[in-house]
Amino acid sequence: MRLVQRPNPSPLSYLYAAAGSLATSIAVVLAFTGNPEKALQALTTVDPWLVSRIFVVVGIIAATSLLSYRSGLWNIGQEGQAVLGALAAVASQNPAEALAAATAAAAAWALAPALLRALAEVNEAVTTFLLSLAAVYVARYFIEGPLRDPGMRGFIATYEAPALSIAAAAAIFAAVMAGVAALYRTRLGLTLRLLASGEEVVKYAGRSPRFYVLLALLLSGAASGIGGAVEIMTREAGRYMTLQQVSTGFGLYGISAAWLGALHPIGSAAASLYIAWLYQVAINLKILGLPAQVANALVGTAMAWGLAGYVLHRYRLVWR
Repeated sequence: MRLVQRPNPSPLSYLYAAAGSLATSIAVVLAFTGNPEKALQALTTVDPWLVSRIFVVVGIIAATSLLSYRSGLWNIGQEGQAVLGALAAVASQNPAEALAAATAAAAAWALAPALLRALAEVNEAVTTFLLSLAAVYVARYFIEGPLRDPGMRGFIATYEAPALSIAAAAAIFAAVMAGVAALYRTRLGLTLRLLASGEEVVKYAGRSPRFYVLLALLLSGAASGIGGAVEIMTREAGRYMTLQQVSTGFGLYGISAAWLGALHPIGSAAASLYIAWLYQVAINLKILGLPAQVANALVGTAMAWGLAGYVLHRYRLVWR
């Protein structure tokens, strides 16, 4: 068995991947519950406010994935960049300040991997992943130190972030997604997409590959920070960070949505809604007494199917 590149990529592969992900999720739920009635309850019970909130946050981070992956760059540090964005929001006085601070903080966090990739050709997948781990420890320092709320007696937590309505968050999501879609219709966006074909192609077009590597990774990091800020500001309660809940996992969810959505703005938005539904299903399972790790298992299968869809989009299986 081997993979052979398709002369004409098949768009149906992503539909197969979405169907496979849905079938796998239903099978996982049935396996965990062991009861068709409970499984149906877990699959159909929906809190519109929660699903809307998760959809918006995942959708914003999915858009950041489009910026890097469609440029041929592997920014897998969205989780850490979102943590820095949330931390910046906690240190802010109002939503506008929080969004600006989150954008700057996350972009600054992505600067080192971007420079290493552009100037020294250090693999960005490794550096963004390692900095994502480091972001957790940076956040813990601020939670226990400068941003700790002394009013939380006997409980280590930060000050509360300013509140943001779901409507405002949806508007931010729409603006980010529209910005990404519009970017790829410009000459700048075209050059970013050329970068995926190789730096030599960009040089041949008379552009500097280093500049576009820096730009793609910084834009991706900045937008991830916005996602982290929106996540913490739209919580119904507990708009603060604790030592036990620094990393929320939305970076992984956003990456999964991007791949399952064929690295396309509309596709990633649809996949973000699907991921939000999976999050709701995981909460329903938790209410039924099942472990919380089910959420990551469900989203992990969605990411695996998304990557499978990408591979089958470009290649076909040959059995001889």
